[in-house]
This record gives sequence, C-alpha cells and structure tokens, in this order.
Amino acid sequence: MPKPRRPRAVRPPARAAALPRHGGLTVPWITGWFDGRPYFGVNFPVRRVQAITYRLCQFCRQPLGRRIGLVVRPADSTAGYVDEPGMHPECLDYAVAVCPMLNSTMDRYRAKPPAAVAGLLASTPARAGKPAEAYEAWFITPNGYEIAYGPDGTVLGIRLDVPVLMKKPVRAAARPRLTDEHAALLRAVLDLESSPEGPATP
Repeated sequence: MPKPRRPRAVRPPARAAALPRHGGLTVPWITGWFDGRPYFGVNFPVRRVQAITYRLCQFCRQPLGRRIGLVVRPADSTAGYVDEPGMHPECLDYAVAVCPMLNSTMDRYRAKPPAAVAGLLASTPARAGKPAEAYEAWFITPNGYEIAYGPDGTVLGIRLDVPVLMKKPVRAAARPRLTDEHAALLRAVLDLESSPEGPATP
C-alpha cells in the first residue's frame, strides 16, 4: 500500500497569524479541541452557528469580504444548502492545500471518530468509512448570502440557490474499493479462475 502523501508546505494567510498551530498546521477557529489537542474536521457546533449567523470566516473568524468561498458536495447541492460556514478565498485556498480530505490525500471518511468527539459529528453515521465525495469551491457575494433555516428555526447552513460568481473543482470523488467478495465475484464473471490453457484432456 502506498504511503499517504504529506501535505505540501504552504504558508497560512496573514489574517490567520493569531491562530494556534498544531503539527505544523494552523488550526481553524471552528475546529474542536479536546484533551488539549485539536480534532481537525470536527467543528464546534456553537462556533459553526456563530460563523454562519454573523458572516464570519470559519477559518480565521474575521468578517467575510466581497467574495465568500463555500466548499460544496453534491449532497449539499441536493439539499439546497451547505452546512459549513464560508471562508475568505485565501483561507479556503489554505484549507484545500493542507486538508487531507480536500487535497485527496484521504480517500475515505473516518470509520470511527474518537469517542470524545463522536457526539459532535452529526454526519458520522451517514459518511463513516465511505469513499470521499467530490468537492467544489463556490464563490458568492454578500448580496447572495442567505441563511437556510429548519422548520424550528435551527440554522442549517448557507443557501445554495443563489447567484454564484464561480465554481471550481477541488477534488474528484474517490473510487469505491472492491471487497474480497466483490473481487471474487468479478473474477468468476470474467472467467478469470479458469486455466488459460483450457480444460485438461483425459
């Protein structure tokens, strides 16, 4: 099995200079900390709602500007909103460069998140252990920033049925891995188990 690629060295945006660092990476403001260490990919629920409601960048916490970057999956397009807050374009670029899910270093979601944070991963049951989805970066303006609410007033995310300045691919969907059972079935269907020299003669 090939060794996972290390994220390429990239300098974080200047606006994120005050953020803590861990393992050589800048820790996004929205990231959850447990037992003195950050769990990348796990967002503080309260900070997520604060960022969406007050138009803050999920990475650096500063107010969003004239262009707002959103990381969008096909499932988000279907739902009509993205549940993660927006980012400054430069903060999004840094996240894409170093995040193993966004830069294609990882091809599957975590199978079992740490017990301490499992309760904060609302998407865990749906995505756990599954192949990574395709991701795109969408850019909108402040005029197109609209919050999606649930029937009970819960903040769901940022609406996607708004004018979009630009869309660009971030990563392709990972290919599903063949299980041993599926591989055996495929060999049987293709008759790969038979001898290339044909059946033996008596």
